Amino acid sequence: MPSNFEALHDFSDAETNELNGLVNNLKHTFKEVFTRLNDDYSRSKNQLDSIRRKKNDAEKNAEDEYISNLRNEKERLDKRVLSIETEIYELSEKKGGLINERKRLKQRQEELRKKIDDSRKYSSKEEKAQELITKLRTFIKSLKEEKKMSLEQGILNELNTLMHKKGFIKKVAVDINQSGDDVDINLFNSRNEKIDKGSLSMGERQMYASALLKALVDESDIEFPVFIDSPMQKFDRDHAENVIKEFYPNVSKQVVLFPLIHKELTESEFNLLKPKISKAYLIHNFSLDASKFVESVPDQLIKTYNELYAD
Repeated sequence: MPSNFEALHDFSDAETNELNGLVNNLKHTFKEVFTRLNDDYSRSKNQLDSIRRKKNDAEKNAEDEYISNLRNEKERLDKRVLSIETEIYELSEKKGGLINERKRLKQRQEELRKKIDDSRKYSSKEEKAQELITKLRTFIKSLKEEKKMSLEQGILNELNTLMHKKGFIKKVAVDINQSGDDVDINLFNSRNEKIDKGSLSMGERQMYASALLKALVDESDIEFPVFIDSPMQKFDRDHAENVIKEFYPNVSKQVVLFPLIHKELTESEFNLLKPKISKAYLIHNFSLDASKFVESVPDQLIKTYNELYAD
C-alpha cells in the first residue's frame, strides 16, 4: 500500500463482509429472481393475450343464432334443474311426513287389533248385555204405558171429584212423544169429542190444574211439600168447597197456602179448612218498607188478622 494512500471509507470487517454479501447477491440470487419474474411476466402476458382473443371471439359469436339458442337452452335447463331440485326437496319433506303418518297408522292398527281381540274375549258378555238392554227397553216401554194409563185415570178421577159438573169430562188421554220430553193431555166429553181447554172457565181451568197436580204427585211416589199461591181466587162456591174438602187435604202430606184473607179465602171457607190446619202465620206489614211473620193459633187466624188490620 503506497505511503501516500488515504482511505476515504474505512470499513470494519463486519461491514466488509456485509458489502461482499450484497455484491454476491446482486450477481447471482437477484439475477435468478429477475429472470424468473421476467418469465412469469412473459407467460402472463401470453395468457392475457389468449384470453383477449377468446373474449373477442366470444363477442363476435354472441350475435350468432346458434350460440344464442344454446345460451337460451342453457338458461331454460338451469331453471329446470332448479325446479327439479325444489321438487326433490318438497318430495323429500312429504316422504318424511308420510313415514311418520305410516308409523302412527301402524300404532293405531295395533291398538285396534288389540281392541278387536279384547272384544272377542267379551263377545258373550256383550251379547248378554244387549239381551238385558232389550229387556230393559221393553220394561221401560211397558212401564211408561202403565204410568200413562195410571196418570189418565188419576186426572179423570180428580176432575170428577173436584168439579161440580159431574160427567162433564168422560175421558183423559195422555200422549207422550218418543223422546219422553213432551206430554200432551187431552180431555174428551161424553160424545168422545175433544174439549178445547181454552173454552173452559177460569174456575174449570183451575180445577184441571189442581187435578193434574194431584195426579202427578200420586204418580211420583215422592212426598214433597206443595206450595199454592192465591188458592181460592178463581173458584165459585161449589168448586171452592170441593177443593177445600177433597184437594188440599190429600194433594200432599204438607200443603202450604198463601191466600189473601177475605179476598181469596173467606171466613166460611177457612172454617171448612180449619180442621186440617197445623200451623198458621200472618205476614204483618208494620211499615212501608218492612214486614214480619206473626204466628197465630189456627183457630184464631181470622180474628188475629182482623185485629192487626182493623180500620
